Amino acid sequence: MELHQLKETLKQQYPYRTELHAHCSPASPCGDLPPEEVVRIFHESGFSGLALTNHFFPNLSMQLLGEMNKEKYLDMYIGNYHAALEEGEKLGMKIWLGAELRWSALGDSDYLIYGIDEAMLSDIFDYLNTDPATFVRECKSEKSFFIQAHPFRNNCVALDAELLDGVEVFNMHPGHNSRPAITARHYQHTDLRVLMGTDYHHPGHHDICATRMASLPADSFELAALLKRGEYVLEVGKSIILP
Repeated sequence: MELHQLKETLKQQYPYRTELHAHCSPASPCGDLPPEEVVRIFHESGFSGLALTNHFFPNLSMQLLGEMNKEKYLDMYIGNYHAALEEGEKLGMKIWLGAELRWSALGDSDYLIYGIDEAMLSDIFDYLNTDPATFVRECKSEKSFFIQAHPFRNNCVALDAELLDGVEVFNMHPGHNSRPAITARHYQHTDLRVLMGTDYHHPGHHDICATRMASLPADSFELAALLKRGEYVLEVGKSIILP
C-alpha cells in the first residue's frame, strides 16, 4: 500500500477529529474567547469533539478574577463547561469535561486530567495544596487519565513517569517553545501514551492538529478509557502519527 493510501485508510478508520487541550474565558483568565465561541470555531473546522481543559489552579485564578471563594470558583468553572456543553448539543458536537491542574511549588508545570465529573473537581481543588504524588496516591480516580502537558516548556518540571498515564509530547501552541523533541526523548523508554493538543487560547491556531478517533466517547470517563487503550491516531498538518 502506498503512503498516501495508508494515510487515507487511517483517516477513514479514525474519522472523528477531536481536540484534547482547549481553554476559554473566564475560567482560563488567559483565554480570549467565551466557551460558546470556542465550540463554534472548532465545529466549523470539522471537529466532532472537544475536551474543555480550562486552567484549574484556583489560587492564581481567584486572584486574577477578584474576590472569590471555593464555591463561587467552582460554580464559575463548571458554568463554563455547561455553556460549552449546551452549545455542543446544539451543533451535534461532543464536549468533554477536563481540567489543567497546577501545583504552585512546581512553577508553570501543568497536568491535564480526563475522566472526571463535576463532583470530583471539589476534591481536586483541595489537593492542589499538596503535590502531584499525593494527589495521584490519594485522590486520582482509577477511571481518570492523568498526563503532563508540555513538560519541557520554560519553568516546567518533568514529572516521574510512574505518576502519569501519558504525556503531551506534541503541544502545538505557536506562542511557546514546548520542546517536543526533548519531551519525546525523555519519555521514549516508558509505556506512557503520547498525546497532542493545540493548547487553544487565542483565535487563529485551532486547526493545527487533531486527535482522530474511530468512535466518539459519550462522556469524560469514556474518553479516559479510550485514551488508556490507545485507540486513536494523531494528525498534524497533512501527517498522521501513530502514538
